[in-house]
Amino acid sequence: MDDGASGGHASIGGTWFTGHGRPSRTFPNGRVCGDPGCETKLSIYNDGDYCYLHEPQSVPRMRGKKIA
Repeated sequence: MDDGASGGHASIGGTWFTGHGRPSRTFPNGRVCGDPGCETKLSIYNDGDYCYLHEPQSVPRMRGKKIA
């Protein structure tokens, strides 16, 4: 086996990454943030009911440690 140290060329098997595959999930167009008074249009890729600013905060679990 040639490790390339002597100037030889070696290759390994694999598949090309094309970026094609299952398309991203989309949601209805024209939705707005659910917060009263906020007129921010939500992206078709945002599955929530609120924009980033008004999305309720959630605290993640950190490997067995209870934060809240």
